[in-house]
Amino acid sequence: MRASLPRPVEVELILQPLFVFVKSVWYNSHQHEPVGYRVVVLYTLVGLVVGVLLNHAADHLPQRRSILRPIHCPSCGANGGWRDAVSLVGLLLSHGRCVQCGARYPLRRPLLELVTALAFGFFWIRYGPSVQLAFITLYCCLLFLIFVIDLERRLILQVVIYPAILLAIVGSHFYPGLGLRRAVLGGITAFLFFYLVMVVGKLAFKRTAMGRGDVNLAAFVGLIVGFPEIILALVIAISLGGLVAFALLLCRVKKLRSYIPYGVFLAVAGVTVLVFGEEIIGWYFGLY
Repeated sequence: MRASLPRPVEVELILQPLFVFVKSVWYNSHQHEPVGYRVVVLYTLVGLVVGVLLNHAADHLPQRRSILRPIHCPSCGANGGWRDAVSLVGLLLSHGRCVQCGARYPLRRPLLELVTALAFGFFWIRYGPSVQLAFITLYCCLLFLIFVIDLERRLILQVVIYPAILLAIVGSHFYPGLGLRRAVLGGITAFLFFYLVMVVGKLAFKRTAMGRGDVNLAAFVGLIVGFPEIILALVIAISLGGLVAFALLLCRVKKLRSYIPYGVFLAVAGVTVLVFGEEIIGWYFGLY
C-alpha cells in the first residue's frame, strides 16, 4: 500500500516537542522570548534562501562577475529554474545534477544551504527577535561566505572584508554588551597579532606565510567579538589550524611548505566565539 503523508496535526505534534527540547538545551534566557516554533520554521526557510544567495555570491564574486546575473549551470551555462537554484531541492528531485546537461553541481551548494538554514533556525531559538539576532545573523553569513571562498579559492576578497569591517565598527554601537571601545581593542589586538605573524613568517621562510586577507579577517573577527573574547578566538583558530595542518602533513596530503587557507579557521573561530563564547569562557573558569 502507498504510505500516506502525515497530516498537519501529526506534524505539529512532532515539531512542538522537538522545539521545546532544543529550546531548553540552547535557549539564551537573557534574550527575548521566541514566539513559537512556527516562526522558527519560517526563519529557517529564510536561511535557506540566504544560503542560495551565498552560493551565488561564492560562485561569482571570485570571478569578478556581478551577483545580479541569473543563476546558471557552471558547465553548460543554462539558466536554472527554482529547482536548480535551491540545491537542496535539486538534490532530492534531480540528484544534484543540471536538468539540461546532467552535470553534477558541487556538493558545497546543498551543504551551505543546509548549514545556513539550520543556523538561522538555531539563532531564532537562542536569541528571539532582537538586535543581537540581526547582527549575529549578518556576521555569520559574512563568515560563511568568507569560509567557502577561502576554502575553494584561497582568497579573502576585499569587496567582502572591507564592507564587513565597516559594518562591524558601526554595529559595535548597537550590539548588546559590546561597545566601540571593546570592539576596536579586539580588532587591533587581532590585526597586530596576525600582522606580526605575517612579517615574521616572511622573514623566516623568505615567502608569504600568511596573506593580508587573513590579517584583515582577523581584525573583523576581533571587532565582532571584542576584547578579551578575541583571545579565545585566536586560541581556537591557532589550535584548529595546527591540528588540521598536522593531520594533513601526517597523511602526506600537504608538504611542510604548502599553503593552508588560514581564513577558514578564523571564520570557524569567529562563529564559535560569537555564538558560544560566554558558555566556553564560563565552562573554562568553572574548572578552577
